[in-house]
Amino acid sequence: MNAMKTTTKVSNNYLKRILFAALASMCLVATSQTPWEKGALEVSSNGHYIQHTNGSPFLWIADTGWGMVQQLTREEIDLYLDNRQKLGFTVIQTVAFWYPHGGGMEMGPHNAANTYGFRPFSGSEDMPNTSEPLVVSGGGPSAPNDYWDHMDYVVQAVKKRGLYLALLPCWGRAYITPQMGGAQQEFTEEEARTYGGFLGKRYKDEPNIIWVLGGDAKAQIDGYDKNANLQQWDRRNVFRAMAEGIAQGVTGHRPKWNEKHSAWNKVFITFHPDGDAPDNSSKWFHSDEWLTANGVEVWRELDQVYPTMLGDYQLNKPVKPSLFLEGSYEYGSYRHVCGWVTPVKIRRQFYQTFFAGGAGHTYGAGPIWSMRGNEGDYNCGYTWQQALDFPGAIQITNVAKRFLMDHKWHQWIPNGNSILGIGEGENLKTAVTTESNDMVIVYFSNNSNCEVTNILKKDAEAYWFYPRDGQKENIAHFKVNESRDMIPPDGWEDAILVLRVD
Repeated sequence: MNAMKTTTKVSNNYLKRILFAALASMCLVATSQTPWEKGALEVSSNGHYIQHTNGSPFLWIADTGWGMVQQLTREEIDLYLDNRQKLGFTVIQTVAFWYPHGGGMEMGPHNAANTYGFRPFSGSEDMPNTSEPLVVSGGGPSAPNDYWDHMDYVVQAVKKRGLYLALLPCWGRAYITPQMGGAQQEFTEEEARTYGGFLGKRYKDEPNIIWVLGGDAKAQIDGYDKNANLQQWDRRNVFRAMAEGIAQGVTGHRPKWNEKHSAWNKVFITFHPDGDAPDNSSKWFHSDEWLTANGVEVWRELDQVYPTMLGDYQLNKPVKPSLFLEGSYEYGSYRHVCGWVTPVKIRRQFYQTFFAGGAGHTYGAGPIWSMRGNEGDYNCGYTWQQALDFPGAIQITNVAKRFLMDHKWHQWIPNGNSILGIGEGENLKTAVTTESNDMVIVYFSNNSNCEVTNILKKDAEAYWFYPRDGQKENIAHFKVNESRDMIPPDGWEDAILVLRVD
C-alpha cells in the first residue's frame, strides 16, 4: 500500500486543478445531449477518425470493464458506471460471454454463471451449447430470471448515462482460438453466425452499441509461434461469420464479409486482438468489409504503442481509423513490482496513441478489468472499487480529454519534421501538425531535450502544457523557421509543447 500512497501524493494546486476539471466534466455530462442524438457513428471522410452523421467528431476514451456483465450485481454496475460517467469516459468495454480469469482467482468454467446464478447458454457448466442462449420468459432487466435479462440491464445502464458500450460477443482467446489455459473451441462457423444473429437482433434498436469481435485473440497463426508456443491455426472464418450474424440480426439482410453492402453501414465493428504487436486486426481483416475500424492491443511493451499505431495510420488500401483497445493497466504489476505502471506511463500510452493518428484510446486499471477480487500480486492488494479513482484515470478523462478537444485532435497529422533528436523508449518525442496548419504540437515522454522548429507559415505563440495537472507555461514566440533546443520545465515528468499561430 505504501507504494500507492507515494504515487498519489499530490500538491494542493494539483488537487484543485483536477477537481475543477472533474466538476467541469460532470457539468458537461449533466447538461449535454446524448451523443447519439448527433447521429450514428461513422468513419470520417479522411478515414482517420470517427464522427457522427452530423459531422461532429467522436472522441473515444474508453474504460476496460471486461468482467462487468458476468461478475457484478446491478447495484455494483451502477456504482461503477456512475464513477466512469462522472470522470468523463465516453465508452465502456465489456464482454457478453466472458471466460472468468484474472483477479488472482481460478479460471473458468466455460459456461460460468453470473453473480445471480444464471448461465448464458444451455448445456452443462463447462460444456455450453453456444447456438442456444438460455433465455427464460417472464423476467426483465430489473428482475432478471436469466443471464440475458442481466445483460439487458447493463445495456440500459450504460445508455442512460450517455455512454457507448463496446460489446464483445465472447472472449475469443478462450472460446475461438487455443491461446488460453483451459481453452476449448466453443464456436464453429455456424454457431458463431447464430450467436451473432441472436445478439444483433436483441440489441438492434440500441443506439449506443459498438461491436467488438476478438477478445485478446490472434485470428490466425501461419506457422509455429515459438514466443507464444502456439501451433498453426486459422479462425478468421469464425470471426467473419460472427460479424455476418450480427449484421443480419441488426438489419435483416445477409451481407457477406467480403462484399460491399448497405448493412455494413448499420453496424460499427472493430476487433480486439492479442497483445503481441504488430498482430493487430489490420494483419488479418484490414480489407474486410465488416471491419469499420482497426483495433490494437499493446500489453506491456510500452515502447511499441507509437510505432504500432502509426503503422495502422499509414495503411491506405483502404484507409481506416485505428483504436487502441487495451494497453498496460494502471497499478498492474506485469511481473514487476506493484505500481510499475505509474500515471506517467498511462499518459504516455494515451498521448502516443493520438500523436500517431489514433482515433481513440482505452484506459485500464489493474484491479478493475476482471472485477473478481484482490488476490495475488496482479491487483497489488486492491479491490476494483478502491481502484476507481486512480490518478491516471482522472488525468486522461479530464486533463487529457480537455487538451485534445481544445487542440483539434481530429485534425492531427503525425509529422516529425518539426523535431530533431526524437529519442526512443521513455525519451521518445512525437509531433503532429493540424490539417489547418495552425499548430505544431510536440509530446515529450519525459523531461529530456530535443530541437524544435516552427514549420508553420507564420510566427507562433508558444507554451508548455503539463499533462499531469493541466498547468500552462507561456514562452517566447517562435519566428517562422526558428529552431530552439527545448526541454520541459523543471520537475515535469512529461510535457506538451504547443506552437500556435495567433
